[in-house]
Amino acid sequence: MGNNTLEKEAKELVRLRKAASAPKPAYYLGMIMVVLTIIYIVDEVTSNINSAMQPYIIFDLFKISSRDVNSTEYKESLNYVASWNLLSNLFLIIAPFYKALSDRYGRRLFLMINTIGMGLGMLVVMTSTSVVQYIIGMLFMLFFTPNDMQVLYIMETAPKEKRATYSFVAKGIALISVSSIGVLSKVFLNDGVSSSWKYVYAIPVVVALVVGILSVVFVKETPVFLEQRIFYLSLTEEEKERRRQTEKENNTSSQGGVFNAVKFIFTNKQLRWILIAGFLFFATTFYTSYYATVLEGAMTTQMVSLALLIYPFCNGIVTILSGLFSDKLGRKRVCLLLGTIALGGLLIFVLACRLGWGPITAGVAYGCSIGGLWSMSDTLILTMPAESSPSSMRSSVMGTISVLIGAGMFIGQIAFIIGQKFIPIDVLFLVICVPFMALSLIILMTKVKETKFVNLDQVTVDTFK
Repeated sequence: MGNNTLEKEAKELVRLRKAASAPKPAYYLGMIMVVLTIIYIVDEVTSNINSAMQPYIIFDLFKISSRDVNSTEYKESLNYVASWNLLSNLFLIIAPFYKALSDRYGRRLFLMINTIGMGLGMLVVMTSTSVVQYIIGMLFMLFFTPNDMQVLYIMETAPKEKRATYSFVAKGIALISVSSIGVLSKVFLNDGVSSSWKYVYAIPVVVALVVGILSVVFVKETPVFLEQRIFYLSLTEEEKERRRQTEKENNTSSQGGVFNAVKFIFTNKQLRWILIAGFLFFATTFYTSYYATVLEGAMTTQMVSLALLIYPFCNGIVTILSGLFSDKLGRKRVCLLLGTIALGGLLIFVLACRLGWGPITAGVAYGCSIGGLWSMSDTLILTMPAESSPSSMRSSVMGTISVLIGAGMFIGQIAFIIGQKFIPIDVLFLVICVPFMALSLIILMTKVKETKFVNLDQVTVDTFK
């Protein structure tokens, strides 16, 4: 190793030791949870706002004067957007390389970059005057939203017996805050002004940019990262070399990295089965991109706005309860419960839109459905992989497995693009979701080991053998 590298590592070690020894105020945990919850709100609003505004964006940018979601013109435009949405998953291939950098440079920097990135993505969409600009903004948002750096922050900061509770409570609050999209829709959406949807983005953009910048001031580096990085840098060159050899034999790495994470995921039985279950599960998530089209085809714009206002509350309540139950029942059993809620809520949502049960029933059903869906997603894609990975590789594994699991969305998206030509969109939701969800749960319950109450500092390659 060169002198320059040794000098850099020595300076980094001094800096990290100083950060680790710096006293934290008694209220720090509460303060950081508030900041992380606000960042979670930004993340959830960013994740949901494009889907909620989808019909109005398509009406405006594709110049569809009829404003009819059942028209051939609208369906062709929707297919065009869906195709880009599908191809955007390829764009996410670079995401784990980006996320793995936090195993080397720390969580704090990337928490800021992620939050500001989401704000910039929404800004590009908000100022769109063409389909091309909208697609660019959408891709920008899709790059930053899956990284969930705030979740990793909570996992590495919260007491181990309360990790899921803290994480799901923060997300539940964030999901309830998505109702702000419904409020903003009621205030700004105007059928007579085709570009009125743009005003819905204004406040979320400002909040994302301001909070992203302020996070550097209020958030300190996570203790788990500081401990594992200081430990590695404190080793002698001989100890580092022996460690590298041992990790090579065990398919792990103190430095993380995507290729090391891929090798570890596929050679570790626990993570391999989580990947398979998650991949099948993610084929069911496609319907969250098209619910507004189903609503717009079943009721008036104002009724849709009411449904958009209601569903986040049910989504948030289910999410908060899932966190509480996850720490009590365990990750596997709570996934079985959440999967059942997701499918049951989806069935009622479809019936509510078809039979005219109104925006309240449709909103409640959809909220419960995606509450179960995304809570199960977080358990499969974030919580269980984090609790099954050594600290030195945790961020790399989480970033890599999220992309590998997320590739399952290809199956659902392709089935939707083909099937919607022959089957009504709402019915197609059930046709695709039921078999994939069932198979995912069967694998999870029979092949994956429970990770509840795992000590993150003590997870090794042998923990789940």
